[in-house]
Amino acid sequence: MPIKVKISFHNMEHSAPLEVHAKEKLTKIEEMFHDKEKIDPFYVELFLNSNKLHPHHSAELHLKTQAFDLNTHKEGTDMYVVVDMIIDKMVGLIKKEKKKLREKSRKAETEKKEFVASEDKYTLGD
Repeated sequence: MPIKVKISFHNMEHSAPLEVHAKEKLTKIEEMFHDKEKIDPFYVELFLNSNKLHPHHSAELHLKTQAFDLNTHKEGTDMYVVVDMIIDKMVGLIKKEKKKLREKSRKAETEKKEFVASEDKYTLGD
């Protein structure tokens, strides 16, 4: 299932080259969901904000999946660099969340095995 991507430009005109750059970088995030874990991203929203008074830009990135809802924020003077940094930060957050999910499922399996083994021990002794 492809990711639904929404890119919004605030306090600035729409920039086709910037949008293309952002979509190319967002493929990093999309590739992270093509593995054995069945996590389908619902959507990604990228908000690009420009400051008209100062050469300072910011970006917010929101990722919504069935398993987690992640948000990141970055600021800087070059919008292209800000986009790169925010996507790299989101990739790190996704890796962290996926690791948590794997550890949680492994822990549940281990507890279940321990419970079944302890029941078998008591039923075999009777």
